[in-house]
Amino acid sequence: MILPSSTKRPSSVELRAIGSILHDFYSGIEKVFKRIALEIDGEIPKGEDWHIIHLLNRMAIRVPQVRPNVISSHLRDDLEDYLRFRLLFRHLYGFELKWSRCQALALNMPDILNHFLQELEEFLKFLESLSEHDKREE
Repeated sequence: MILPSSTKRPSSVELRAIGSILHDFYSGIEKVFKRIALEIDGEIPKGEDWHIIHLLNRMAIRVPQVRPNVISSHLRDDLEDYLRFRLLFRHLYGFELKWSRCQALALNMPDILNHFLQELEEFLKFLESLSEHDKREE
C-alpha cells in the first residue's frame, strides 16, 4: 500500500482509499475467524454484537478439548484497534475520516498482517497434527 509520507496529509480521496483498505483488512481477518468458529468450534458466538468483540476475544482463548488459542492476547489487542476503526468507518461519511485516526493503523498494518500470518501458521500446524493423528488411528 502506498502511503503518504508522514509530513504530507493525504487528500480526501487518498484518505477514503486508506480507510477502505483498513476496513477490508480487518474484515478479511474476521472471515478467517468466522470460518474457524464454524468449522472448529462448531458455532459463531451468539448475540447482537458477536462480531464487535466476542469473535475476536474467542480467537485469543483456548477452547478446552477443541483447540488452542488461534492468536495471542497481544495480537488480539492490536486487532481490536482495527475492529474499532472498521465499526467507525461503517458509520462515517468518507469526508469525516481523520488522518490522525488512520495513520498509525495504516503504517502498522504490514507488521500486524505478518504477525497474524505467523500466528495463523502455528494454528494450521496444530490442525495438521490433528489430521496426522487421525490418519494414524485409521
